[in-house]
Amino acid sequence: MYGDSFHPKINVKSILQQMTKRLTANDYRIELLDLRNKKEALEARIIKRAKEFIKQYPDVKITSYGIQTSIKDYKNFEGYGICDALFIIETIEKHLANVHPFKQSKIEF
Repeated sequence: MYGDSFHPKINVKSILQQMTKRLTANDYRIELLDLRNKKEALEARIIKRAKEFIKQYPDVKITSYGIQTSIKDYKNFEGYGICDALFIIETIEKHLANVHPFKQSKIEF
């Protein structure tokens, strides 16, 4: 008498749907503003890191549109976008990898 046939089957998916709250327009607005703030903060960190790299390694050569210039020409970031900042970070990281080919081994848990 205590077998599975006497116990109702529990549909986990339907319980989770009942537990979750339906979001209102205001909830979506708050979530959207939060995402925009996070995006702006991330872009600010990326640009800050690019500026730090430019100060640390001003003699790195960068090739943009077939023209090779020094990285120090990018000191003023006001006219450049986030893609340019990422390009500069990537270029300097490649330069550092070429200069120092030995890599630190990673410890994985």
